[in-house]
Amino acid sequence: MKRHAFLTTRPQPIPRWLQAFPDAQILRGADAGPDTLAGVGMIWLHAAHEDTNVAEIVQKLRRIAPQIPVVVLSNMPDDEQGLAALAAGASGYCSALTLPAILRQVAGVVEHGGLWIGPTLMRRLMQGLARTQAANEPSLGSLSQRERQVAAAVARGSSNKEIARVMGVTERTIKAHLSAIFEKLGVRDRIQLALVVNGVDNPTGPAQKIPA
Repeated sequence: MKRHAFLTTRPQPIPRWLQAFPDAQILRGADAGPDTLAGVGMIWLHAAHEDTNVAEIVQKLRRIAPQIPVVVLSNMPDDEQGLAALAAGASGYCSALTLPAILRQVAGVVEHGGLWIGPTLMRRLMQGLARTQAANEPSLGSLSQRERQVAAAVARGSSNKEIARVMGVTERTIKAHLSAIFEKLGVRDRIQLALVVNGVDNPTGPAQKIPA
């Protein structure tokens, strides 16, 4: 069974983390490398300090271990920070004080290819759709009807398995649709796809700093 790894600058991890995952590995920033991440199934990045650049660290982790999903745990969750983390490639964003039972739910969603974001951030994403739908129409118009269905489902946070079940096709077919969608829209992953579909401007814009 693959381990969970918490990347933090705290001298001691927040107790809730180990309550959720008793066998978790605790890492400091300098310890996060290919060797130390071997056998790790999920990285939990703790955003504890004001000068922490979440997007930069997420991108670094994705370069080091692209197959390992990253979830950001923020001391003071903020929509702008969450958008920056997701655009950088994070698979989830939530409070550092999330209850153990919820942390396990987050892990379950992300492990199955889904995204975890809070309700306020989801509303923020959806609100952008009405504002910029006309501007986005030409690019989204390049998608086939089936590709539009897949893109919309991804934007709602559905996993490949869930989309395949609803559409009555295989996961391989969904992956093929996603590859075509990424190429047509010029996005690199499902996070950027969700931002485009939901009308969020400049999903790869400057990273936001983390509140203390």
